Amino acid sequence: MTDERGNSIVQSLAKVSKKQKLYKRPPAVEEEIAATLALPLHDAFRLAAAGCTRPQTLVYLIRNFRPNRPTPQYDAMVVAFFSRLERAGDRILRDLPENFRERAHTIVQSKALELLADNDLDMFECGFSRGAECLYLTARSKMRLRMRTEISREEMTVPDSDVSAEEIADALAARAGRAGTPLAEIKAELNKISALLTEEERIAVGHHLLMGRTFKETAAAMGCSDTKVKYLIKNVRDKARETRA
Repeated sequence: MTDERGNSIVQSLAKVSKKQKLYKRPPAVEEEIAATLALPLHDAFRLAAAGCTRPQTLVYLIRNFRPNRPTPQYDAMVVAFFSRLERAGDRILRDLPENFRERAHTIVQSKALELLADNDLDMFECGFSRGAECLYLTARSKMRLRMRTEISREEMTVPDSDVSAEEIADALAARAGRAGTPLAEIKAELNKISALLTEEERIAVGHHLLMGRTFKETAAAMGCSDTKVKYLIKNVRDKARETRA
C-alpha cells in the first residue's frame, strides 16, 4: 500500500545489525503491516493485542503509534509483546532450573524495556524470533555462568555464631585480598552480615574470601571487572561496620 505520491506507507527500518547490514522486514511482514494500517487504529490495536497478527506487526504498531499518555488499547499491545517474548524464550531456557529461568526472564524483560524506551526494536521487526533469541541466549549464558559460580547463602553461614559485628568488620577489612583465612572464621563472619548483602556482594565475598581468589579471578568468575569486585567488597566491609554503630 502506498500514499498519493506512490511511497510505501510503512516506515522503513533505519538501524543496522552487528554485521553492518540494514535491517529489512520480510515482504510478507511489510504486506501485513500495510493491510493492518488500512484498518481503523482501534481495530488494528485490538487484532495485534489478541495475537491475530504477526509479532513484527505488533512491534510496528507499538513503535509507531505510541500515545502521549497510556491507553488501555496500547497497554494491551505491550502486554502481548512481553507475553510473546516470554513464550519465545521458554524453549531456549528449558534446560535451566526454574529459579534461573525466572531470573533470565527478568533480565530479558529489563533489556526489552530499555529497547522499547529507546525505540530500538528494529531486530524484532526484522525477525521477532531472531530478536528474542538474541536476548535470551545472552541471558541464558549469564545464568549458566551464575550456576557454576554462585554460592548459596546456606553454604556461607554457621548457626549460633558468637562473632561480634566489630570483629567481622575488622576481619573483613584486614583480610580483604588475602587467601588462607580459615574457612570456619570466614563463615562465622559472613553469618553476621549475610542478611545485609545483595546477591552480587554475597557472590563476590564468597569467591574473594571464602575461596581465596584474587580480584581478577573473582571478576572472571562473575563476568565483570575487577574494579566492580573491589567496589562490592568495599560495600561489604562498610555494611559490616554499620552493624556495630
